[in-house]
Amino acid sequence: MKIEPTYSQFGQGDKLAVVMSPVMTHWDHGEFFAPLTEYLTSQHYRVVVYDSLSLLSDRDCDLSAFAERWLPHLEALGPIDLLAGSALGGALVQTLLDTPLAQHVNAALLISAPTVADQVLDQRLGAMAALARAGKLKAASDLLECYVMPAAPATTQSLQVGAGVSGPDLPCIRLDKGFGLLQRLDVHESLSRFDKPVLSVVGECSQLVRAEHVQIGPRPTHRLLEIRGGGMRPLVDAPEAVIQALQGMIETCEEGVQ
Repeated sequence: MKIEPTYSQFGQGDKLAVVMSPVMTHWDHGEFFAPLTEYLTSQHYRVVVYDSLSLLSDRDCDLSAFAERWLPHLEALGPIDLLAGSALGGALVQTLLDTPLAQHVNAALLISAPTVADQVLDQRLGAMAALARAGKLKAASDLLECYVMPAAPATTQSLQVGAGVSGPDLPCIRLDKGFGLLQRLDVHESLSRFDKPVLSVVGECSQLVRAEHVQIGPRPTHRLLEIRGGGMRPLVDAPEAVIQALQGMIETCEEGVQ
């Protein structure tokens, strides 16, 4: 049976923004992107937010093969003014920018999106995936909630993950396979070939994706924004700063068209 992607759509503008979601136990209908959705719709964008994990199947695959599943669905949309992604969604975006889709994308926004996973990131992703694989949904979710918060001595010292209780199959599968797609990640060559504007946003104190996990390439239109004191959720920690930086990138794109 053919799997169709799950998405939410906002606005009716003549410009198109496509957003790929992070790993989450349940689809939140695009709520994670709300601050930017409101801004983009005010700027005459139609915003389509996809549940990145909605194309999971029984067949295991790596991130490159997963991107291939998404490719025909995104190509069918036509020109994409802004392709954005958060965490796994951002890694997926980077992978897609090394496919024929890239020629139809005018700019990319990456939020807490790793380019390369080091040993620490792999270990933390693996720990959450292992708990989910064992059916310990609450333990996996609690650990994820801890890791998305900015690092602080009190948080680190009080981190305890118990055995938890077995959870429903689907949320556990989403966490297990979603985090599995990010382990041993290395998509550093993808952005180096993308010659259009890119904005990558990370939290200075993130316990998962930090500046050292991001490589945006040598292009002058590629920019890294580090949110001071921020964790994995820049849109919660500093939405105004992200909107201001995004506005600057959009203006750069529009100047290039003129």
